[in-house]
Amino acid sequence: MRSITKILLAVAGGVMVASQAMAQSDAQPTTQPSYDELMEEYLLVDVTTLDSTILVDLRYSSTDNFVGEDMYGDLERAYLTPAVAHSVALAQRLLRERYPEYTLLIYDAARPISVQRKMRSLVEGTPLEKYVADGTRGGRHNYGVAVDLTIAYLDGTPLDMGAEFDEFSPASAVKGTPDTCDPSTRQPLVYRNYLDGMVRRGVIREEHARNRMILIEVMSMAGLVPYRNEWWHFEQMRPMSEVRINERLLDF
Repeated sequence: MRSITKILLAVAGGVMVASQAMAQSDAQPTTQPSYDELMEEYLLVDVTTLDSTILVDLRYSSTDNFVGEDMYGDLERAYLTPAVAHSVALAQRLLRERYPEYTLLIYDAARPISVQRKMRSLVEGTPLEKYVADGTRGGRHNYGVAVDLTIAYLDGTPLDMGAEFDEFSPASAVKGTPDTCDPSTRQPLVYRNYLDGMVRRGVIREEHARNRMILIEVMSMAGLVPYRNEWWHFEQMRPMSEVRINERLLDF
């Protein structure tokens, strides 16, 4: 009888210890991977590892953006697919060769789809809604194949482009016709002619057109072209359908 009692007590004690261990485990939340870790897991490249002179000021890692909220938290690095990251590094080299007093300054790069959806939720029902994709399928930023950037002096002061980053107005445009994958429609001369027209109409000044063209030229030479409505947004000239097939959606 004593042996049976000891066995029962031992079993009961074991159950209690196991229950306490499970309770402690439940009380300690699992550490979630950081955005940096997830970007690297998706095989994206931190652009500054290719050229440390490129400046980065992720606007969505602060409240200095059009939604007025910090969307990225601790993320401070600009990640892109290897091909796009190397194009940005090449553009930096071309820029520094021509204008040693200038540098590229990145405002946004790869963007998790969860951030895209949150961003859309913040502007739904407002005039800004039409400018923000709803995150159903993901845009170029959500695949790491688009970069938002400008030109700055070496101290980080950006050149005047005639419209602010994420200023959704006609003054932000660089081309009046829809974007296509026909190279003839996305040559620097096409943008130059449109910007000259903006200057004539008094939308921007000649200084702004000059600064935008410096950016467009070095980025185009490196294989990236601007989106017609946003002077700061550059991408590869390939259809979104191809991007979705060949690249990985940042599904986190």
